[in-house]
Amino acid sequence: MNGQKLVQNDFAGEWKTEKVIKAEGVKPGIYNLYNAVNADQSKENIGEIIHIDKKENVLYQKNGSHYIKHDLTCFDQIPKTGHVVNIKYENNKTHTTEVSLKLGQNLKL
Repeated sequence: MNGQKLVQNDFAGEWKTEKVIKAEGVKPGIYNLYNAVNADQSKENIGEIIHIDKKENVLYQKNGSHYIKHDLTCFDQIPKTGHVVNIKYENNKTHTTEVSLKLGQNLKL
């Protein structure tokens, strides 16, 4: 998509493009974010940030073939898309640490 990201939703059984934005480091592909599960706050969540939806107030993270969604209100500073980060929760707030590329490759993102 020439460095662009299409954001699409299902409206009455048809996929409609809501907006086209810069991909900002996210690999080309189809990401089925409707399969995302809420983050388990008792675990560390490591993966690539693939989409930030300010309208829905959600950050989506990809870990292997799984999608995790995080509430944006838990972040003091929102990580950038395309970055591989470790997200930990403490007292309903997140602590993010960028993960090295080598560790990210071992996780098969």
